[in-house]
Amino acid sequence: MTSVRKMKRNLFVGIIVTVTVFMAVAVTLQYQTNNETEEKQDPIPQILILPPPPLIEDNLDLHPPLDLHPLNNSNVAQPKFEIKLQNEIEDEVLEVVATLADAKEYIKEYGEYHDDLFVYDMDTQKLVLTSNKNE
Repeated sequence: MTSVRKMKRNLFVGIIVTVTVFMAVAVTLQYQTNNETEEKQDPIPQILILPPPPLIEDNLDLHPPLDLHPLNNSNVAQPKFEIKLQNEIEDEVLEVVATLADAKEYIKEYGEYHDDLFVYDMDTQKLVLTSNKNE
């Protein structure tokens, strides 16, 4: 029976020694990793709190009024032609352009998809151009 007791005691002592060594290794590794991460981290910068800027007492007009009715608009191209989509269902103005060249460019670009685009002179309301290939 004494040999069984000796075996139990040796097993208990072995477990205690193993747990102690494991704990010592774990604590050592944790200490080393903490030191390495502390060295890698930058120190937290100090926050600089500035006082608010002084209030300006001047009444500055940051948004001057817009001149909605300019006196000289001779250099602005005025719309002269309107391009309409006209068929049995719709009669809608799609675009308003200043020159006949712009109207032709519009018809050239979109006329291949529509046969019902018509260009009218806005002053006379006369048909000037159409996208219909048959006309």
